[in-house]
Amino acid sequence: MQNKIRTGILLFLLFTTIAYAAIILIFFKSVPKEFHLYFNFYTIAGIIATFLIFQFFNILRVHELAKIFTKDFTFEDSSLFTLGGILLALITPFQSGGMPFQMFLFKRKNVSLGASSGILMMRGLQSVLVFLATLPFTMFSFSYLFKGKMVEILLKYFLSLYITIGVILVILLVFTKKLKTFFADKPNTKFYRVMRRIMAETENFKSSILIFFRSGLKHTLISTLWTFISLYAGFSMAYFITLLVGSNPQFFLVFNIQMILTYLTAFIPTPGSSGVAEGGTMLFYSSIVEKNSILIFIFISRVLTTYIPSLLGYITVLSNREVRAYLKKVS
Repeated sequence: MQNKIRTGILLFLLFTTIAYAAIILIFFKSVPKEFHLYFNFYTIAGIIATFLIFQFFNILRVHELAKIFTKDFTFEDSSLFTLGGILLALITPFQSGGMPFQMFLFKRKNVSLGASSGILMMRGLQSVLVFLATLPFTMFSFSYLFKGKMVEILLKYFLSLYITIGVILVILLVFTKKLKTFFADKPNTKFYRVMRRIMAETENFKSSILIFFRSGLKHTLISTLWTFISLYAGFSMAYFITLLVGSNPQFFLVFNIQMILTYLTAFIPTPGSSGVAEGGTMLFYSSIVEKNSILIFIFISRVLTTYIPSLLGYITVLSNREVRAYLKKVS
């Protein structure tokens, strides 16, 4: 599995290198000769504070949701869940590699597959809620950010993907019993065994979703609050990075740019959204970050939002003996 992780990292680096090369050749025509970084206490403190708040509350929100189903899922488990998930998302298409690993972490704490799926779904819905709550302000104050051909393409991709996922989810939830009956009569082949298992876990999933809004409502609301704090800190971090490279834009402009960029690049087919994330940052920030500084701005942004969390995930995953055994088993 370590070899697979290394292979995934190499693919991520390949796509990232291609993206940087394309930006240099198309936008700059050559490698930029100089750039300036402006270090001061306010800027560095802002970057460190927002980075730590972003990561801490991102971990804490999972810990709070897990309390609904088990008291054994510790903050350390939540750190492994979050940072390990970031690592595996980095090296897999559509950032999909983290989910099986995260469900394994819940399974070893005797949380059912349906309940763990419910936690993952609720975590995703909380992130969507942040987007929906922020979008009206963005549309009212910064509607021009949604203009442009590339933005239009990304928006169509984003909407198509979420609509497709939503339709599949609705079909599974609404027609669970009918689908379960349909697959129950089919031959005992591997495919139909898997489908019967999916239907059984879908019922568990439906039951767990109700728990979030009944007995687990308190934990759900607290976790949602932590989600807002985490993501808003992540969006704010970009502002301090613009100050670091010598720009001085309006805070809420950068906040909303980063919000849009975060969601538009969430499910890209390349490992860790490499290529599209760099290009998207170039697209959205080129008007407020000086030309000579945009490349270093992209690099610092990726270091703080992707490279460092992934490195922490790599260290966390490989330092856990039980997790190493699991990764070896599935490799």
